[in-house]
Formats: sequence, C-alpha cells, structure tokens
Amino acid sequence: MRQPSGVRAQGVAYGCAVVALFAGFVIVSRLGLSATLAPSDVAALRFGIAGLLLSPILMKHGLSGLGATEAAVLSVSGGLGFALFVYAGFALAPAAHGTVLLHGTLPLTTAVLMRTFARAKAPEGRGTGLALIALGVLAMAWDGLSNASPMLLAGDLCLLLASFCWSGYGLYVRRLGLPATRAAAIVTGLSALIFLPVYALLPGKALFHTPWRDLLVQGIFQGAVIGVASIVIYTRAIVLLGATRLAFFTAAVPALTTLAGIPLLGETPGVAAGLGVGLVTAGMIAGLRQADPD
Repeated sequence: MRQPSGVRAQGVAYGCAVVALFAGFVIVSRLGLSATLAPSDVAALRFGIAGLLLSPILMKHGLSGLGATEAAVLSVSGGLGFALFVYAGFALAPAAHGTVLLHGTLPLTTAVLMRTFARAKAPEGRGTGLALIALGVLAMAWDGLSNASPMLLAGDLCLLLASFCWSGYGLYVRRLGLPATRAAAIVTGLSALIFLPVYALLPGKALFHTPWRDLLVQGIFQGAVIGVASIVIYTRAIVLLGATRLAFFTAAVPALTTLAGIPLLGETPGVAAGLGVGLVTAGMIAGLRQADPD
C-alpha cells in the first residue's frame, strides 16, 4: 500500500539523517581508534554516556513489556554485540572497508536474515542490487587478500558480523513494535550494565591517558550522537521506510565515507577497494529503485 506523501517525506528525511550518521560514525570512530583509544575504550564511552542519558526512560518504562530473552536479543544485536564487532573492525581495517562491509552489506545481511528466519524471499527486482553488493564484498575480500594482512581480514570479518547484528536489530525492533526512545533505552541501558563492570576489570585502559579534547569529541559523538540519537533515528526510519528500503537507502554511505576518508584519515583506497565501493554503491541504488517497504 502506498504511503501518504507526508509519511514518505518524513521517511526520506530520517533516511538522509541515517546516511549522515553512518558516514560520520565511520570517520569519527576511525579517528579515535587511530589515536590512543582501544575498541573497549570507545565502547565504554558509548555505553556509559548513552546509558546515563537514557536511564530516566529505562527507569520509567522498564523493559516495556519485553521478556528477558527479547530484551537480551535486542541489546546484543543493536548494542553490545554490534559495538564490539564494529570497533574491532574499525581498529583493524581502513574506512573504505568499514563503510562497505558494515553499511554497504546491510541489504545483503538483511535479505539473508529474512530468508533464514522468516523464510521470505527477496523480490526479483532486488536480485541485481544484491548481486552487485556481493561482488563488491568479494572485491573488498580480494583487496584484503592481495595485501596479505591477517589483521585486515580479521577486521573485515568483524565488520561483516557487525552488519549482521545491525540488520538483526532493525528486523527485530520492527517486529516488536517498540517506540524508538524506549528501544534505544533498553539497548544502551542493558549494554552498559553488562559491559561497564567488565571494562572496569580490564588492564591498560586508555581513558585516563587520552587528551581531554579527544575524549570530549569521542564522548559526545559515540555517547550522545551514536549511542542515543542514531538508535532513535534509525528505529524511527525503520518504521517509516521498512528494514529493506532503509538498508538500500544508505546507497550514498560507502562513497561518501571513502571520499571523506582521503583528506580526514589519509586513507586512499586501492583499485580493488575502490571497485568494491563502486559496486556496492551501484547495488544499493539498484535495489532502492525496486525495493518496496517490507
């Protein structure tokens, strides 16, 4: 059924915000992880600040009627599991790999999860887009193999696992029908309760030895912008656009992040990586032209 024009306009606005947040997430995270912070430090900032900001909502509404298993799946897919995989991937792989293997593969990982758990087949019109995305992922894998770096391959694997986590969150939160702010409060609150006590026991924490300006930038961005705003905006966009259309909607993210990474991170992609970005972007655009809200 076709959506009213006002609802479609809201969906487009939220989709554009998601694109901007996704691109910024890769760049800012890479900047922090290439300095003094480790993945565990960035995760602590994310969950500590976001959990504190959203704690009033969690205390007021609790788990919003969810069972313990449902809340745990939501928190691991959209919070703890996603963050640990993605920060490890960002620490080991360049921005071009990060944006393609995390955000660029969202239509592919979403389709795989829908096929596996919902037995839903992707409409024929999306086949071309998914095939192009798969070729782009293979080009990225070839880039890693050609560089003969086990660390890079490990980073690529972490990014793919993070993509599965985020796709799972998008599908699951839409199925649960939770309001965006409550979903974000559950994700960040439970992730903080699980991760922060473990982090406190880890040796070699860099938070106390990092320049305050770096901590301020990462704290605001990871905690408030990504930990709170991005989850709320993404959850709302899922409702308005559907998981499949939103996944394809992020067609601009790989190219945008790769171009920004050249001056900001000093990372110029190789031929294979550049081909991967192009293929994934083309696949996402082709899929968006065909995708209907799911």
